[in-house]
Amino acid sequence: MACRMDALGASGRARHAALVAELASARPAVEELPEGFAFRFPSRPYLFLRVAEWIGLERECCPFLAIRLELEHANRSLRVSVTGPAGTKDFLRAELPLALGGGR
Repeated sequence: MACRMDALGASGRARHAALVAELASARPAVEELPEGFAFRFPSRPYLFLRVAEWIGLERECCPFLAIRLELEHANRSLRVSVTGPAGTKDFLRAELPLALGGGR
């Protein structure tokens, strides 16, 4: 289990970092899952676009992750679950500031 950051190139890595910082600043609610985390964001068009772009980049560099995007009507939120093989939670805590739970 390792990211393939060379899959993105310099501009892709920079964009990925900017998206992660922007999404972290949105202070998503964080839910710990057995194999990863789920992040809940307010349902806002600009956040949907940022999340979708981040998912695209994340799939390139970390193909071992399973990423699921749900639009939850009842509470008007975007829920992104990120799961994977054993060790994924520790990996996400180390590599993804969203997993540190800024918005609980």
